[in-house]
Amino acid sequence: MPGPYPREFREDVVAVAKYERLFLDEVPDALTLIERAEDYRVEYNTERPHEAIAWNRPLEVHLGLADPTTPTFETEEILPTT
Repeated sequence: MPGPYPREFREDVVAVAKYERLFLDEVPDALTLIERAEDYRVEYNTERPHEAIAWNRPLEVHLGLADPTTPTFETEEILPTT
């Protein structure tokens, strides 16, 4: 079924979710699997910066708090020591 994202993107997200969350250890039941998948979805969209949207978070871009072409991450200021 077509959706808002290309198929390749959806497949990449699923592959990453499998290895970062779902295959860490044995999943005892379907409810635990659903809980882990939801936890990953929330982290993926709210906490994790994405390279494709200038290292912003998807939720921030969606809400208009960040521009998908301009990075908003904090940079460390390095000052001279002498």
